[in-house]
Amino acid sequence: MSVWLDFALFFFGVMEQDPLETVRQKCAETEHCVHTRERLEHCETRVGSRSSTLEDCTEELFDFLHARDHCVSSKLFHSVK
Repeated sequence: MSVWLDFALFFFGVMEQDPLETVRQKCAETEHCVHTRERLEHCETRVGSRSSTLEDCTEELFDFLHARDHCVSSKLFHSVK
C-alpha cells in the first residue's frame, strides 16, 4: 500500500471500495471470465512446470482481460454516481 493511501485510511477512516474494482470482481466470476481464467491458470501451470520454454501466457492473459473488460464496460457506468 502506498504511504498516501495509508494516510488517507488513517485520517479519513475506511474508504469505500472503488466501483471499478467491485464491478471487475463481479465480472471475473461470470461463466465466460471463469473459463478464460481457467485457461490462463492452466497455461501458467504448464509453462511453470518446464525448465526451459519460449512459451508464455500472453494470449491467455489478454483473452481473460478482454472478457472481463467487456463485461465491465457494460456495467460500470450504472454504478457511478
